[in-house]
Amino acid sequence: MSTFKHWGNLKTRIALAVAVLVFLAVALVTAASLLLAKRETRAVLGAEQYATLTAAGAYIDRDLDAKRTLLRLVAELMPDAILEHPAQLQALLAGHATLREEFSNIAAFDPQGNVFASLSVAKTGESLNVRHRDFFRDTVAYHEGVVSAPFLSRLTGLPVVVITQPIYNRAGQLKFIISGSLDLSSPRIFGQLNAVKPGQSGYVALLSGDGTYILHPDKRRLLARVADDKDGTRAATAAALRGFEGWTEGQSQTGVLALLTYRRLHTNDWIIASVYPMDEALAAFDGASVQALATALVVAVLAGLVGWIGISKLLSPLGALQRHVQQAASAGSDLEVFNVRRDDEFGRLSRAFYALSKKRQAAEAALAAQAMTDPLTGLSNRRRFDSAMALAFARAERSGGVLAIAYLDIDHFKAINDQHGHGGGDAVLIEFSRRLRRAVRSTDTVVRLAGDEFTVIFESFTAHCDPHLLGQKIIDAMSQPILIEGVTLRATASVGICAGPSAGRTAADFLRLADDALYRAKQEGRGRYALHLLRQDPAHEGAGAAPTAPAVPGPAA
Repeated sequence: MSTFKHWGNLKTRIALAVAVLVFLAVALVTAASLLLAKRETRAVLGAEQYATLTAAGAYIDRDLDAKRTLLRLVAELMPDAILEHPAQLQALLAGHATLREEFSNIAAFDPQGNVFASLSVAKTGESLNVRHRDFFRDTVAYHEGVVSAPFLSRLTGLPVVVITQPIYNRAGQLKFIISGSLDLSSPRIFGQLNAVKPGQSGYVALLSGDGTYILHPDKRRLLARVADDKDGTRAATAAALRGFEGWTEGQSQTGVLALLTYRRLHTNDWIIASVYPMDEALAAFDGASVQALATALVVAVLAGLVGWIGISKLLSPLGALQRHVQQAASAGSDLEVFNVRRDDEFGRLSRAFYALSKKRQAAEAALAAQAMTDPLTGLSNRRRFDSAMALAFARAERSGGVLAIAYLDIDHFKAINDQHGHGGGDAVLIEFSRRLRRAVRSTDTVVRLAGDEFTVIFESFTAHCDPHLLGQKIIDAMSQPILIEGVTLRATASVGICAGPSAGRTAADFLRLADDALYRAKQEGRGRYALHLLRQDPAHEGAGAAPTAPAVPGPAA
């Protein structure tokens, strides 16, 4: 403000001599500067939108990868009995809590495409066959799971995207295909896109590579193609379908002049698009422009060069803000660079962007932590187990160390639920988790897979870490009675442990052998642990001849 007063004083001293000439010069310089500022503002907003869509796209990529990993894990752990008798798959799908949480429907098809298991009943009431669907043919042809194009499901009557996973028996014969459906009309699917919606009137949409709407705020456009809209395909969207990524200014599908931003996902050819109407995007700048014009009238006595220098200095923070946004989008620079101390329009814009970015950063961190944590017990969940298992194997292979996996569950947990209700069952799970954490080392990863199933990943496993001692510590920790709402009950655990060198083996091998050991502990009376100790050279372990130890009972056995 003191600068403005200084400019006003200068105007007063020279206005009589050069009023007309200076007015024209300042008006010309101000107009040119505002045009430049408007262009720079669009560049900042475009870079911000592109950075936001990049983060949202990375989240969707991770979410789709996690869902595909879950289906692969289900395939790897598929019991041999179901491979021989697929009709039993319906009961397995109905009892798999994690699959029900991640997908709106789970279905299975035989090699001829007939639907023989599903959590949803067909809307038509008739048997269904999907052999003509592209996702079924691609899964059979490529021998791996795929993410389908969006379509209207005849099974549920809803717009869906399907993720598939083929299931083979030990002879390599395709037994059946399981699929997880994502209901595109559900707010739970890709709901994080709503958090990055630009402004009040803007929106974010998701399109397939052929221009089909996967997500759109107008539900009537779901599964419709962009080219089928009454307004036709606009030039910017057509360019995005041909491979363009970035931001541009153009007309939306409804003919509104808007800031249009496009970002393609890495896992498939889907495109995230944001539409930010220009009248809202530049509302703050337009207000600042009015102030700038008023200031230009007050300081009309200044020379054109002084006006240009002043505007240039005024624009310098905006240019710095744009560079910081570009750095944040490409290299993830520190957000503190936006927390400037200038008390002007650009300073306030930078601080507002800083506050918004910090909120978004905190929200993304909270979402990431929530996605990896079991909400009831606070333990790691199956998603974190997959990544932790992969990291543990990588470290063990680099160091040549020994790895151990414990697979355990609570004995007769269904009876506890039936007798004490779900509230009592939850209390037992919480206490069980607390004791399990205390029974192992702080460096060990404790995971609740689903229901009453838990795993523990033991790293840095040395000669001082006896597998028997680990199993006994877990059994002892669970042997004490549990007080639930004034009622004392005993809840024992059965534990299966697989320990040995990781070289030549996979995570699925360890988990399968630990599950076999758990099954042996249950067969021999529950409330005990069983070991499967691996040899140094897996080549000398014949089928069914892996070294094992008898199940060891706990204090209650």
